[in-house]
This record gives sequence, C-alpha cells and structure tokens, in this order.
Amino acid sequence: MSWPRGGGGTGVGGAVVARRLSPRGALFRERATTTTALFLERGGHIGLCRESDDDGFGPKGFWHRRRRRPGKKSPRQMQKTDVWRKVDEHVTAVVEASFRDEDEEDEEEEEENALGGVVSDAAALELYLRVESRKQREACEKFASEDEIFASMSHEKRTTTEESIGEAKKAARVLEKNGLVFLKSVVPGDVCDRILADLNATCDECKETYGEALRRTDVLLGADDDGVKEALEFACGEKGGNIRNILSFIDDATEDAVLVELSVLATEKGADRQVLHPDVAYDAPHETLYSVFIALQDVTQDMGPTLFVLNSHDKRTHDQLPKTKWTEKEFDVLRTKTCAEALLKKGDAVLYNARAFHQGGENAHGRRALLTLTFLKPPIPDEPTRRNKECLWSIREDVFLRRFTAKELASGVR
Repeated sequence: MSWPRGGGGTGVGGAVVARRLSPRGALFRERATTTTALFLERGGHIGLCRESDDDGFGPKGFWHRRRRRPGKKSPRQMQKTDVWRKVDEHVTAVVEASFRDEDEEDEEEEEENALGGVVSDAAALELYLRVESRKQREACEKFASEDEIFASMSHEKRTTTEESIGEAKKAARVLEKNGLVFLKSVVPGDVCDRILADLNATCDECKETYGEALRRTDVLLGADDDGVKEALEFACGEKGGNIRNILSFIDDATEDAVLVELSVLATEKGADRQVLHPDVAYDAPHETLYSVFIALQDVTQDMGPTLFVLNSHDKRTHDQLPKTKWTEKEFDVLRTKTCAEALLKKGDAVLYNARAFHQGGENAHGRRALLTLTFLKPPIPDEPTRRNKECLWSIREDVFLRRFTAKELASGVR
C-alpha cells in the first residue's frame, strides 16, 4: 500500500499521514515534542522521518534537520506536527498541515509567541518536497503505449480456462519486465459502486469535521464488507482480474501469496503530488510485495493518476535514486526511463511490484478512490521492510490473521 501507497497517495504538501494497524492490532503513532517528526505518505504506506546523525538529508529518513553543536538548540526543535486524525479504529483522516481545531489554535498561538513566530520545519519540508516532486514529474519525458503496459483483455472475452492461463502468462511476463502491468475489468462496475458508496459516506463525515482541509481518507476494510468479498473473488479469479493465475507464474509471489493489505485510499481535491518512491526496500529480508490498485471510478488526468517508472524495480535503479535531495544526476537517470500513468477506467487496475518507483499525482479535481490489495509470498513477517522505518501493514487485524491466499480468494472468501 506506495506513501511515498500511490495512486492513492495524498502527497507531500501538507497532507501526510501516520497510521497503521500492526498485526497485533496496536495503532502506531508517535508524536515528537523535542524534535519535529514528519510522517510522509507512501501511497498507502507510511514513513516516519526522524532526525539523523548526519547532516541534512540522509539514509535514516526522508528529511531531517542538520545537527547542531551541543548547547545550540533551536526553538524549532520544540515544534510538532499533527496532520493525521484518528476517526475510529479503521478510519484515518489526513488533513492540511495548517488545520487546527480551537484547542490546537490556542496551544499553537502560545508556542508561536514563545518562539518568536518562527517558520516550522514542517512548512519548510512541505515546500521543498512539493518542488522536488514537481521536478521529478517534469523529468518524466517518455511514456509507454497501451500495448506495452496492458496485457489483459476483459474477462467477457475469455471463454475458457486455457485462454485465462494464456493471458496470465502474458501478463506475468509484462509484470516481470516492467515491474507493473495494467489489467482491464478486474472488478465489475456495480461492485465498485457499492464499495464507493460506503467510502463516500465515511469521507463525507470526515469532510463535515475538517472541511476543505481534508486531504485523504484511509479506510481499512473487512473481508465481508459490502462488495469487498465479491471484489476479492473477481479480482483474483478468472472471471475478473485473473490475479491468482498471474501470480502463479511469478516465482517470488505464487498463487499462495498471502493478502497482507486491504484498504481503500481516497484523496481529495488539493492533495499534493508525492515524491517518487518504491513501497518496499530492495534488500528487504522478505520477498517483494505485489500490490493492486483498483479504480472505484474513472481516474482522469486532473485527479492526479499514479505515475509509474517502468523497469525501476531493479537494484541498479534503487542504488541510483535516493529518497530525496535529488541532483541533476538523478533527474538525468529519470529522463532515460519510460513511464506510465494509471489513467484507469472504473474496475480496471494496475498490478505492480512494490519495488517499482511510483508517484501519486496532484489532485485538482475531486475525490479519487482506489481499492488496494497487497500480496506477499510466505513467510509473512509481523512488519514489512520499507525504505522508511516504522511502516506497518495496512490491514485490519482480523483480516490479516485469516491469511487469505490469492488461490483461496479466487474461490471466494469463506
């Protein structure tokens, strides 16, 4: 679930989030009062940015302040950010960094008076990442044709198991080569509508509280929720996305890959573009993740579709592209790559290797919702190894513990 969790990314400009349920059901949250803790959206995954032992930008976080000599504490070290809001056990709202309720405004006014009105590190980081993400998007100059990225006809055109297997082999080859493959008619439109209706009700409630400051709503789903059971069966089965068969031809996935994330990621108008990122570290001690973004409505250009960099799931690209603080050297690497935008029709999807670099776009239109599934070949760790630490699974505990495989989901949730 790319935050730097994709397609579904709220972005870096003031709509960042830190919330994940661990497999044990504990809500992860850390607020710093002596150093600024920034939580960067990872398209569904969350990275905790903490201060490092080296200067400026470095390997321990997306961003951290320069170290000061002993005794030279900055008043900014007293600043804190709080852009995520727990709505209930399974819902988190992400708001504009400037949003404050009445109690927070009183507290912040006292802080600002004490600090002399300094600009927060959060605002500086927000501006920097907004500029860098825009430059990354501008460096994406070559785009793939549909023939290069789509490897699946709609299920209505498949009439036999042999055709489904043949299509799965083709899709698996594209996935292995490019790090992603686009799939048509993964979930029927009426099933998408049912899931979206429930999501809209949740998002609208959040909107009543946070108004135009709402940037993202992240909802963990139950396997038996309205429409979800059918969506899982369609997505994995031959009559829909054929994902079970596709994964069966991927050595580091297989049809026994386990569902480790199940959520809907909704971004609102005003959500910023993300920085380019993969969702998992290349050298993770577990197999790579395979994630699916399923469009619950048509995704248009002004909604900020996820941009993917083809053939970026290899070690060389991971070594070439740092987390942030890019120079012209990194932008030049990106200019050599071919990209693709997930301009999906309702029910279509992109299946991608989580090592592939991607970037949620800037949403200038309105709510964009993606049903997100992630699979991992066993053994299953309690926590994934992201490029950023402290990032847990985006899934309800009861669903995680059921250990659904792609093969089982294709036969229907029980």
